[in-house]
Amino acid sequence: MKVYACIYTLLAAMTMILGAVISSDVLAEAEPVKVDIKGYKFGPKEVTVKPGQAVTWKNLDSASHTVLVDGKESRRMMKGADFKHMFSTPGSYPYQCGLHSSMKGVINVVGADGAKGSAAHAGHSAGMAMSAAAAPKKAAATEKMPHADPTEKAGNVVSIVDFMRFTPAVLTVKAGTTVVFENHDGSNHIVLIGTVRSPRLRHDSSWSYKFDKPGEYGYICSIHGDRMSGKIIVI
Repeated sequence: MKVYACIYTLLAAMTMILGAVISSDVLAEAEPVKVDIKGYKFGPKEVTVKPGQAVTWKNLDSASHTVLVDGKESRRMMKGADFKHMFSTPGSYPYQCGLHSSMKGVINVVGADGAKGSAAHAGHSAGMAMSAAAAPKKAAATEKMPHADPTEKAGNVVSIVDFMRFTPAVLTVKAGTTVVFENHDGSNHIVLIGTVRSPRLRHDSSWSYKFDKPGEYGYICSIHGDRMSGKIIVI
């Protein structure tokens, strides 16, 4: 009996040890990969994760930033704040800061076979980096404005998101480009460019304006004032 008791005890101990090892491996795999935001850069700029694994971005800058990835945009992160997003499908996911378009990075999601997914999937992910608003263009306001042509196809989009924020805050376009301002934040806004004023933009409405001459065009929301501002640079 003593021999059987020793065998049972040994088997139980081995089971506990094996379970602990397996649990530690699972936990290690489930831990999110960390990306620091520092000096207006993402570091590391490119990371690789497994399907079901998350990435956590932490802002170490004194300036605020957002993360625009996989068709979603994080809240505005002040210094010390973080944002976590889980990736479930293999592929390459380019991303950027919604406030500073020069800040870019890539998340590679690699399956068990080492594949990143189809090229079509990677291309779809890259396309979202141009704007947080991926929905089809809404019907523009019909009120007539100088140089405003609501029916003209937009060359660039400025989205109003996260309340009192234009993104991108600075947009560079060529002369003759029509810029579409799309409101997606649930509140009303009015775009004021010099003496040109848009109609009141309610949620999911838009307004177009054509920039004919080179120069820098600062603009604000005439409802919320200078705290909600942006700039169009025409070259």
